[in-house]
Amino acid sequence: MENDQERRKFQRLSVLVDVVYNKVSPSQKVEVSLTKNISKGGICLIAYDELKVSDNLDLNIYLPEDKTPVHVIGRVAWVKDFIICNIPNGKRYDVGIEFLTITEGDQKRIDKYVFSHSETEE
Repeated sequence: MENDQERRKFQRLSVLVDVVYNKVSPSQKVEVSLTKNISKGGICLIAYDELKVSDNLDLNIYLPEDKTPVHVIGRVAWVKDFIICNIPNGKRYDVGIEFLTITEGDQKRIDKYVFSHSETEE
């Protein structure tokens, strides 16, 4: 049985990065979140509201030290819920998102960011 590392197509960096997103259809309010990890092919973000597998999202990802956000259309690939310390409304969701539409330039920006920071992680 292969592990997550073997299944992944792209190098992934565990990092908290600001993300602003909303559902493409039906349109919903804009949400602000943080990533848990990022690669040039997708992200895992922490959501406060439950998203469904196959939801399409319009995302702006704010890489540190970069003035312009990376704009992506992505699809929810998986969702896992978790509870934060028995606090009221403490339910959160880890959401795996696969990038569907991203410019080559934005993909290169993410790849450069992941590569440059993954060397310092080890």
